[in-house]
Amino acid sequence: MIGLREDASFYGVFAFFSTLAVYNGQRLFKIVDAQTNWMIWVKSNKKMIQSMTAISALISILVVLPLMSLYRDLTIFYLFSLVAFVAVFYVIKIRSINLREIPWIKIHLIALTWVIVLIVFPALRFEIVFPKTFILLCAAHYSYVLAVTIPFDIRDLKYDKPTQRTIPQVFGILGSKIISISLLLIFSAIMIFLVEPLSMSPVFYLAVVVQMVFVAFMNPDRSDLYCAGGIDGAIALLGLAYFLV
Repeated sequence: MIGLREDASFYGVFAFFSTLAVYNGQRLFKIVDAQTNWMIWVKSNKKMIQSMTAISALISILVVLPLMSLYRDLTIFYLFSLVAFVAVFYVIKIRSINLREIPWIKIHLIALTWVIVLIVFPALRFEIVFPKTFILLCAAHYSYVLAVTIPFDIRDLKYDKPTQRTIPQVFGILGSKIISISLLLIFSAIMIFLVEPLSMSPVFYLAVVVQMVFVAFMNPDRSDLYCAGGIDGAIALLGLAYFLV
């Protein structure tokens, strides 16, 4: 049997390499319509990204199989299948539409996937399914992922179809920033309530404030470096805060 500490390492490795595989795989599929400098770079380095995607996918599968074998029912298999389905058909069209183009749900698919991978999988492993703590953890991290994804929808305003009804399309740029910052505050409040040491963690507060700053100064013309390097990179601060608690 895999011990608790080993489990944490397995989940971390799985989350890292599965994210790398899905992210790069989606970019490879989207290079047909390359419009940004980032996508043009991906197109010019296609073979390297293909290799990275294949290796990352293989490592993800090899890591998750031992975890799946520890579950007593098929719940983990169904959830894993759901996450895989969303990851693949988020960009690949079923008939004439892919999942990200369905009105209203684009951002929620991202948040749902992350909550399943980071919260639900480990909770099932440790048989913590319905307690209040589990529900609040899901709500907190759902709010956080929504908050840090909204800026990307602001960036994508020029690319998203009007029928997608993303938050910036519906509430405008200012309204979207207010929603994003409010979600970050909700996330912070829940996590401080659940994990008391976070209330004394300067790294935790720094992680939240940095994200708020990135959100506040977001606009549709921000570079890929600002989004992927800044907003995505700042998530590492949150991980550091968790690690130090």
